[in-house]
Amino acid sequence: MSSSSLPQPRSLLAQVALLTTSRTGINTGFRMMYPLMPVFARGVNVEVTVIVSILTLMQLMGLVAPFLGRLSEQRGRKFTLLLGLALYAGGMAVVFVLPGIAGLALALLIGTLGKIAFDPAVQAYIGDRVPYERRGLYLGIVELGWSSAFIVGIPIMTWLIAQFNWQAPFAALGLVALVALGLAWWLLEADAPAAPMQIAFLPAVRAAVRSRLALAGLVLGFGISAANQLINVVFGTWIEESFGVQLAALAVAAAVIGLSELGGEGIVTAFADRFGKRRLVLLGIGGNILACLLLPLTGFDLNVALIGLFFFYLTFELSLVATIPLATELSPQSRAMYMTVIVASFTLGRAVFTPVASFLFSYGLAANSLLAVVLNVVALVAVWRFISVR
Repeated sequence: MSSSSLPQPRSLLAQVALLTTSRTGINTGFRMMYPLMPVFARGVNVEVTVIVSILTLMQLMGLVAPFLGRLSEQRGRKFTLLLGLALYAGGMAVVFVLPGIAGLALALLIGTLGKIAFDPAVQAYIGDRVPYERRGLYLGIVELGWSSAFIVGIPIMTWLIAQFNWQAPFAALGLVALVALGLAWWLLEADAPAAPMQIAFLPAVRAAVRSRLALAGLVLGFGISAANQLINVVFGTWIEESFGVQLAALAVAAAVIGLSELGGEGIVTAFADRFGKRRLVLLGIGGNILACLLLPLTGFDLNVALIGLFFFYLTFELSLVATIPLATELSPQSRAMYMTVIVASFTLGRAVFTPVASFLFSYGLAANSLLAVVLNVVALVAVWRFISVR
């Protein structure tokens, strides 16, 4: 791409603002299901376990990300971004056509498919346009859409449910996606390849991950996401069992998690390009290992436990968000495909260790924490020994 075809700074900032806002809306629909799970279960008259099963399917759907990455390589990032927004908007509308558990399940699954198409295409779109030495800043800004969903989006969705009903958030999120679709069509640059690649899907995946550098990135993504899931699945139950409180403590814990994620994203945004993406990944993983070791020791006091959770999620978010700009340069010739493959590695780590987390917790939080340390160490070695980007 020639320098004359690159967007001007003002245009690029407008694009990043749109993509960040769009991700906030999409992530809100994904994340609201966890704290508001009982509300939606009552809305469609099912047990909470049914909603949990749907959430598990949503996680497993992340494994189709490479197929959509192939589409991004063939048709362009903008096309895939627009497709993701269209799928998300269409999914949100299903709850009004089928106002029951079937409609809720379809809405979440179709919406997840839209998210799977949208997220890696965003990362590849920015990776194509921003030099590596500035990529941490721009991708860090886009990643604010994750914590913003928890801090801003979910309170708004809760208010809509209180004012109307359980379906209201889906109407609002669908409208946001439609507006974003129109703005993205107008604002984003068309980037379909001049000569679409004819290579088959599996060879395209192999081409994206054929280097030791790329494979180490997949080990990194799998390891840190699996370690996080071992704690993520059980921390609510741990708080209830340790302190005999439920809603109040869980609400505070949710706020703590949102703020810690915002802190991790802010650190990456501010320092990744100057301090180095690889260094921040190593710092985040090292800090998360320490947090995993300390967290089981905080069960004697709720305030101390919340501080431990804050440190745990801060260090995880730091390592995760710093991994994304680092990953955009691990397979630059197949960037969009590789970003979807690494998203699949994140998803696989979460999906595999969700049932493991519940099983280990029967032996206490320390069992979860120790396995999380092992997975983090594997990720740390992958970065330290095999990943170096100049």
